[in-house]
Amino acid sequence: MANIAFGSKYFIFSKFSSIPKTSKIEQDRAALVKEYDDLNTFAQSQELEDFYALEKYMESKQHKDLMASLQADTKNEQEKIDRYNSLKKSKKFKNYFKFKESPALKNYLSFSESRELNDFLKLEEKVTSREFESEKKSFSDQKSREEKKSEEFNKLKKSGNIKGYFKFQNSTKLKEFEKYSTSSELKSFLELEKYINSSEFKKVKSGSDPREFKNAPEYKKEQEFEILKKSGKTRFYFKFKNSAKYSSYLSFKNSSELKKYDELEEYLNSEEHKELLAEANNRLTELNNTEKEYHQKKKSASIKSYFKFKNSQKYKDFQTFGNSKELSDYLKLEEYLNSAGHHDLMKSLETKEKEEADKKNRYETFKNSKQYKWYIGVKDSNKFDELKKWNLVFEDNFENGKLDREKWMTRYYWGDKLLNEAYALEPDKAFPTDGKNLEFSGSSIKIVTRPEKTEGKVWKQPFGFVPQEFNFTTGMISSAKSHRQKFGKFEAKIKVNYAKPVNYNFWMASEKNLPHVDILKVGTKKSKLEVAHHIGDLSEGKKPLSNKAEFSGLDLSQDFFIYTLEWRKDRLTWKINDVVVNEQKQDIPAEDMYLVFSSSMTGKADGAGLPASMEIDWVRCFEEV
Repeated sequence: MANIAFGSKYFIFSKFSSIPKTSKIEQDRAALVKEYDDLNTFAQSQELEDFYALEKYMESKQHKDLMASLQADTKNEQEKIDRYNSLKKSKKFKNYFKFKESPALKNYLSFSESRELNDFLKLEEKVTSREFESEKKSFSDQKSREEKKSEEFNKLKKSGNIKGYFKFQNSTKLKEFEKYSTSSELKSFLELEKYINSSEFKKVKSGSDPREFKNAPEYKKEQEFEILKKSGKTRFYFKFKNSAKYSSYLSFKNSSELKKYDELEEYLNSEEHKELLAEANNRLTELNNTEKEYHQKKKSASIKSYFKFKNSQKYKDFQTFGNSKELSDYLKLEEYLNSAGHHDLMKSLETKEKEEADKKNRYETFKNSKQYKWYIGVKDSNKFDELKKWNLVFEDNFENGKLDREKWMTRYYWGDKLLNEAYALEPDKAFPTDGKNLEFSGSSIKIVTRPEKTEGKVWKQPFGFVPQEFNFTTGMISSAKSHRQKFGKFEAKIKVNYAKPVNYNFWMASEKNLPHVDILKVGTKKSKLEVAHHIGDLSEGKKPLSNKAEFSGLDLSQDFFIYTLEWRKDRLTWKINDVVVNEQKQDIPAEDMYLVFSSSMTGKADGAGLPASMEIDWVRCFEEV
């Protein structure tokens, strides 16, 4: 993969010329943090909470209703007094109270309590009641039903069919027919007829000689049958039985008309009919007498006089006005204006108006205060978006005068893991001692590179760790054991006390050698800066693929600078003092990495300009919220 340069030198000079002073950056950051803290403190303050409660109240319907009520109540009290005095002098009210004290009304009210009127009203209530009318109608209907049954019976009794039926039923011929129908003579005839028509008789007669047959018993039965057949009674019986009149009689005997007649006759002769009719007549008599009594009492002088007064227009007007809202309001108003409540209300209205004025004054004072106007101006702005975006997850300000061993190790991770001691890489001319080249000055840490003889191990392919003598020593710190992170913002405030050929590095490493990101790398010149992203697999002997940006124009030894890497899923962005100096969108790492600060010597070393150092004021790691 080809290296990626970060534009022309002219562009780089222009970019660096726009980089603000570190002190200005930190002042601005500190001021922003302080203002944000002040904002949050003020946002959570009781003072603001009380103001918002007061504001909510001042804008509420409750407050508006209260103010309207206070104004209306004050106005209403005087209106009530004026209205009462006006009504009291009016003709309508004077006439009402005059009639109320009149003898005629007193007599009327006295009779209203009398037993005579009470009895009449009870009787009137009874006679005019729905129950009375219903009972009267019920018994009237009952009487009518019973009388209708008698009328229906008499009508049937007079019909030609019924008369003809009973005339035929009582006739001599029917009686003779019915008498012969049960006689032994007819019974014998019918038995002989059945025998003569039987197959048995016919077989005997057909199988015998006529002369011999005359001596047989069957012959005698045949002669007897012929004699009975020719008898007058037998002939009458069959003639009557087959007659049209007898057939009509039998048909009408089962008719619904005759059945209805018999049922009515039976019912009208029953005790049930007699009792129902008697009950209806008796109750109707009682009810009519009660009604008659009511009408008689209604005509009495005292009752007529009572109702005449009750129905008079004067009394109606008196009652109407007595039940009117106008009079009710007048009496209530009179009672109210004479009460302590009226006087207490006036005093209460004055007190409440003063309380509401005090609340409004407090509200307006706070609303126009400098602090509140500042709060309103910044609370919804985008001023603090960058602060809100990042959550601090790792930090060291190096303020204790010694290294925090819980956060930092002072050797390469694999030296610690495999050797439990420091080692150098093959190109190194200075050995990274295990913390001996770390110095503290105020609130910063220095990684010092100096001329000093020492012995240490070097990683050499393919031999492994090999002992070697060194003429120079240096140092490093790493968060490999305490903090690793994937994605986020990583920054440190660093000053390079430059001396050639020392390399100064602020970088991020993964569990393996690659990927590897250089946030700051200074080597051949103090004004030449390199940022890079290295990927690949060194286990196969291949060289790493690197995306680099090299630029010059800024003397990195003149001051502290804040070096930042923002690592997102889709890009790597490098900044110096919050100014973007490079951006990479290809082959973005996606595994946890840790921080390393180190100095090394990889070129021709003669010790000139040493000692030199890389000074770190603070380091911070953030996760994006």
